[in-house]
Amino acid sequence: MLIAQLTDLHIKKGGKIAYQKVDTLQCLRAAVAHINALQPQPDWVVVTGDLGDFGRPDEYAVLVPELKQLNMPVKVIPGNHDHRAALREAFAGFVTFDHDDYCHFVQSAGGYRLIGLDSSVPGKPHGHVTAASLLWLADRLVESPDCPTLLFLHHPPLAVGLGHMDVQKLLNDDDLWQVVRHHPQVKGLVVGHLHRPVYGTWHGLPVWVGPSHSHAVTLDLRADAPSSFSLEAPAIQLFKLTPDSIVSHISYIRKAGEIQGPYPFFDEHNKLID
Repeated sequence: MLIAQLTDLHIKKGGKIAYQKVDTLQCLRAAVAHINALQPQPDWVVVTGDLGDFGRPDEYAVLVPELKQLNMPVKVIPGNHDHRAALREAFAGFVTFDHDDYCHFVQSAGGYRLIGLDSSVPGKPHGHVTAASLLWLADRLVESPDCPTLLFLHHPPLAVGLGHMDVQKLLNDDDLWQVVRHHPQVKGLVVGHLHRPVYGTWHGLPVWVGPSHSHAVTLDLRADAPSSFSLEAPAIQLFKLTPDSIVSHISYIRKAGEIQGPYPFFDEHNKLID
């Protein structure tokens, strides 16, 4: 099974340029076209939050038609830039949620379970998984103890060295761990929020942070680094899931004229080209 992750779209009303620098709508269109051109095609696309920039209905009105261009089904969770109720209303009939209040989802696919957790806190940049959400997660994990499971949420549960982002992480990650620790079928967490590819471990579990298809948080590990973004190579993350492994790939988005290759390593006599 192949899963594509999109994250941190930051679509604005009318497709307005973000931060007076970034055409997030055109970046999204390029990412959607890139995903649709992949071979083999992903089985699912999971969007891990910050779909809008202010969580307004007029932003989601721009976004939803673009995501409907994807060739494959979509799952969505909100980020700190989203508005839970507005998102649910805008995506009604397109994506489904599995909780009456929070934008959680659970999906069985390819021998795995994919569980999305809503870690958004209204009006705040940091993440928090509520007690009700933790009970919901525990119930879902008890249902299929032998099925390998991936968790999806917006906020990373660990600090990564980007100070202005680390203060916005999932603040109650220990509460989440107290649930997850009893369920060895959980194989890792897929998150967003950081606008750049980051890989780490959290209590021994892998954490994959999705890259940016638009604007990246600047890689500056100084303790006093300012909050800033950079225009780096746009990319998405892909996950290849098999019964005994999870492999992630970064897939860079390039226009057709910018791509060189593929070139062969070996000639017609099966000799390495020198």
